[in-house]
Amino acid sequence: MSEVKKSLASDAFWLKTLFIILFSVVYRILDIVVLLLVIVQWGFRLTTGEVNPALNDFSNGLANYVAQILRYITGNDDTKPFPFTDWPSTGNQPTV
Repeated sequence: MSEVKKSLASDAFWLKTLFIILFSVVYRILDIVVLLLVIVQWGFRLTTGEVNPALNDFSNGLANYVAQILRYITGNDDTKPFPFTDWPSTGNQPTV
């Protein structure tokens, strides 16, 4: 049986494909969330002269989450992102 036939017959292949599609949709939704965060953070900085620390921490974690999604859907990492793992820490900068 060829490798293609084995992949097509494999439940693991189709399950991974489903997760790739789902996380790709999540990634597109997060584009909108990031845009909203940019607008809110810009407004906060405009009115106070400072970034909002809570939004800053959240956006750092979100950046790490987006990096995890990108690594997963591009095949660079087989570990499924949140909610299958813990929410990424805010201490490390994402590496894409």
